[in-house]
Amino acid sequence: MNCKELVYLLGDYLDGSMEEHLRAELDTHIEMCESCIHFRNTYDKTRIICRQVQLNEIPEEFRERLRSFVTAKGGEYSREIEKYRRMAAEDRRKQVESLLRAFREQRLSPSLTLLFDTHRDRCEKCGAFIRTLNGGEEAKHVPLEIEEHLAEFLDALPPGEEPFRA
Repeated sequence: MNCKELVYLLGDYLDGSMEEHLRAELDTHIEMCESCIHFRNTYDKTRIICRQVQLNEIPEEFRERLRSFVTAKGGEYSREIEKYRRMAAEDRRKQVESLLRAFREQRLSPSLTLLFDTHRDRCEKCGAFIRTLNGGEEAKHVPLEIEEHLAEFLDALPPGEEPFRA
């Protein structure tokens, strides 16, 4: 955990909605980082003060500027999330392509070979698709549903096991 990550996660940290393992990482970082201690304290005080302010106490011009600012920042955040999702989808697609290529070339690890062969014979979702690859046929297009399903194979491997043989 680092200072930048703390900034993004502090709201969840303070309102108690953060997962325990992340909270423990942040606690450890905050204990060692004086800047983050001050930031957390200031952030928490600001949240408390903002809850005490009544909407009619805020001038309309300021409310409008604040609304515009929050809307713009929300849009930036949304674009960043979408960018991350596209990158994750591209990574998943490449992993599945590597998996299918290794299957065609008979380079899967022993565990993955057994899992793949058993799955091919039993899965209604992707069995037929995998059987077409048995003849060495290259997949021109992998439907999204099958891509997501096949990506789960890599997650099913025992920790530390390499999915492919050289």
